[in-house]
Amino acid sequence: MSEDVEDVTGAVVAALVAEDTDVIFALMGDGNVDLLARTATGTGIELVHACHEQGAVAMADGYARFSGRPGVASVTHGPGLSNTATSLLTAAAARSGVVLLAPDTPTGDLEHPQRFDQRGFVEAAGAYFRPLHRPGTVYTDTAAVFRHVRAGKGPAVLNAPTDVMLARLPAGTGTYEPAAAPPSPPPPDPRLVAEAAAALTAARRPAILVGRGVAPGGGAAAVGELADLLAAPIATTLKAKGLLAHHPRHLGVAGGLGSGRAGQVLAEADCVLVLGASANQWTTDGGTALSGGMVVHVDRDGEAIGRHSAADLGVVGDAAATAGALCALIGGTGRPAPTGWTVPDGPGRPAPGTDQSVAAAPDTSPVHPRLAVEALDAVLPEDRLVVVDAGHFGSYAQQTLRSWDPRRYAFTHDFGAIGQALGVAIGAAVARPGERVTAVLGDGCLMMSLSELSTAVRYRLPLTLFVMNDGGYGQERHSLTAKGLPDTEAWHAWPDIGEVARGFGIAAHCIRSVRDLDLLQTLPKTTGPVLFDVHIDPEPRNPAFAEIASRLSGAALRQTSSP
Repeated sequence: MSEDVEDVTGAVVAALVAEDTDVIFALMGDGNVDLLARTATGTGIELVHACHEQGAVAMADGYARFSGRPGVASVTHGPGLSNTATSLLTAAAARSGVVLLAPDTPTGDLEHPQRFDQRGFVEAAGAYFRPLHRPGTVYTDTAAVFRHVRAGKGPAVLNAPTDVMLARLPAGTGTYEPAAAPPSPPPPDPRLVAEAAAALTAARRPAILVGRGVAPGGGAAAVGELADLLAAPIATTLKAKGLLAHHPRHLGVAGGLGSGRAGQVLAEADCVLVLGASANQWTTDGGTALSGGMVVHVDRDGEAIGRHSAADLGVVGDAAATAGALCALIGGTGRPAPTGWTVPDGPGRPAPGTDQSVAAAPDTSPVHPRLAVEALDAVLPEDRLVVVDAGHFGSYAQQTLRSWDPRRYAFTHDFGAIGQALGVAIGAAVARPGERVTAVLGDGCLMMSLSELSTAVRYRLPLTLFVMNDGGYGQERHSLTAKGLPDTEAWHAWPDIGEVARGFGIAAHCIRSVRDLDLLQTLPKTTGPVLFDVHIDPEPRNPAFAEIASRLSGAALRQTSSP
């Protein structure tokens, strides 16, 4: 194809083909109309047309999270790009592999109504910005964007004025060379590995905290072997939910949105090995989970070590490889678990103070949110694909819905925004053709992204939308009440969500009581998109989420009161 390339647009299309791109999530406009029209002809690349640019980037984000490959999106210049803001910020916070093709207004057209500082916008969103100002650098610039994404550094934007996109290629431009895979990190310092091994074997109550820096498969197996050698329990971050879930020492997710038992064990440990995790305030309950003993932090990114939680010993290197090196040093000696340091049966325990156990009569209406997600969890298969949106309702889903593989589970509150899950779930469904994706979202989340129901129908995607409907914005109601303020403005009289879904052509079921949860039994026989409008009790307040909200408010107050 490269020999036939005559202009920059054709060169970008050739680069996309060379990078093995199979889908672009797009919203067409004046700036990208040529690119998309030519991509759709003879390249084998599918175009998935979103209804809003925020949705297009969210879909690319979901594709990247669930495929492990770059998720490509394309929008037009000006408002096309500005409309991507929240999704781009979310992808940046998640370090998701999104490639965004965002043309710019023509060079020198200073009066163009859609002209604005696109570089400043992209960089403010935390994404990598690569300008393409000269036709002869098209392959170099495109490769730089893919290289950035493949290195796990987050989203990247290729930005070219439309006149450059239509310019002819200079003679001798050559052909496109796909971005090389990122180099493997150097092996960890043997001296530091020996120090870590000594600290772990000397500990009476060692524990392991694992993040997404350890991939499922062989790397995770090395962590499991190390846990057995040390008789150490394993906790994971929320991003790594499901990693080593079948290991007998697995406790579940640490932090408020996970297993209370996991956080308790970390706090009781006299040495915690952190492997490929940031150990941020959400995982460590504001730092309290790592305050009881020595912390050994392993990460391939040296700057990540100690960024959120102080480390007594830092080891720069691949987390899984370091776990393997520790296994080799510690050998097969093993040791019995110290008295009182036992691993509970099953993946985790309720967090102290949470209302995990909820009993209700069959006719109880509306449904307690925990009962709702327990019923959903019961009908989903183990190989489930799950996306959870942000909001108070989501805390119940995060704590209750199980996962056995972090590559098949995602939350979308990386930037603290609601309304991202539908787009991410659509991208996940495209990434995993033929597999059903379950999106758990609030009523407010759905209303923010309502137009993308049309996308789900248009592409006949196997999506289950589990809408936890409390008639407004739950966390805002709880916050207003806690402040002694009226919560009137946080209640909303939405239209009938089931009827709205049916208007889009989606099968919908309304769940108003505990008895109605039996409707979920129809799920295994469902094809195409289906929506469950689950009316949940707005009164329960999840203590864990209240603690998270309090921590956020406290940080804001401290910032305000600083001199």
